[in-house]
Amino acid sequence: MEKDKISTQQLAFMIFLLLIGSALVYVPGNTAGQDAWITTVLGAFPGLFVLYAVLKLNSMYPGQRISAISTIVLGKWPGTVLNILFAWGVFQFFVGLFYEFFILMQTIYPGTPRIIFNPLLILVGVYCLYKGINPLFRLGELLLFMTIIFIILGFAISLPNMYFSRLSPVLSTWKPLAAGVLYASDWPFDEMVMLGLFLPLVSDLKNKTRLLYKWYLLSALVLVLSTIEVVAILGSEMIQLYQIPLFQVYRTSGFAQFKGLEVFFMVLWFFSGMYAIFLYYQGFNFILQDIFTLKDYKSLIIPVGLCVVVFTLYMFPSDIDYRLMGFKYIPLYTFLSNLFYPAILLLAAVIRKKTSKTTAADLISN
Repeated sequence: MEKDKISTQQLAFMIFLLLIGSALVYVPGNTAGQDAWITTVLGAFPGLFVLYAVLKLNSMYPGQRISAISTIVLGKWPGTVLNILFAWGVFQFFVGLFYEFFILMQTIYPGTPRIIFNPLLILVGVYCLYKGINPLFRLGELLLFMTIIFIILGFAISLPNMYFSRLSPVLSTWKPLAAGVLYASDWPFDEMVMLGLFLPLVSDLKNKTRLLYKWYLLSALVLVLSTIEVVAILGSEMIQLYQIPLFQVYRTSGFAQFKGLEVFFMVLWFFSGMYAIFLYYQGFNFILQDIFTLKDYKSLIIPVGLCVVVFTLYMFPSDIDYRLMGFKYIPLYTFLSNLFYPAILLLAAVIRKKTSKTTAADLISN
């Protein structure tokens, strides 16, 4: 239906808001200390491959979601099993991002009750998803440029407090750097696999894929600069002590004297983070729709929302539990689903195409 169609520009804006909303207030690869910005640079390359893979799959099977392509190239049962593993990884990201958003709100407003806040946020998501795909992406257009303006403004105000000597020595140890690259590539850059669920909705993708790459690289640049900003102000040791290092950066930069302005910045992060959550919410519904071969995903919206609320409450009873699972165990699942899922499908699709061409050539020759 036309109302469910989106433009390439809207999808490109989604890339920016998804990456920024997932990671702006944190430091991807903070285990690398002063080399955290290098891990962000290197972590962007696997995400670039994931973006290429989902675009290539879409060109080979136009009009099909990546979760539908899975059963086409691998067969019904192998493809469904792989889709279930992918769905579990997406769900882990969804729940983790949902809990991170709660931590952000609790930092701004201490004492925020989870039992009330979580269902309220899900209810907002339920409303947005029932309104349809097109309104969700129009919301992204409204949020994008405000987010960019205030990111630039925040960086400019913080610049006098940066001490770039804190970025040295460079490449002092390789093990923390390797761990940081692995984590940064998984979160947030390999999230580009989510595009494979929305690409069939794009009405004007032909000859406009460069726009997606441009916004991906712009997002990576923003995250690299943000990491440099945090490390240069707080130092490599302090970034691992704060739950939300960028919030502390703006306090250090003098925002503490201007409470209204500080809250205004946090409101923008609120919307970008909320937008990323809604994208995961919608994407997870799409995967379940293909796994259960449903005609409409809207019957899944409320049950999935209830599951997320319950899982968030019981999976992460405290911040310590979240850090243990979120930083040590969850990446083992999400890295495999985010990176290897599109890689396996692309390899299977290429083999399938070559096999079908060989078979067709043999039939013609005979």
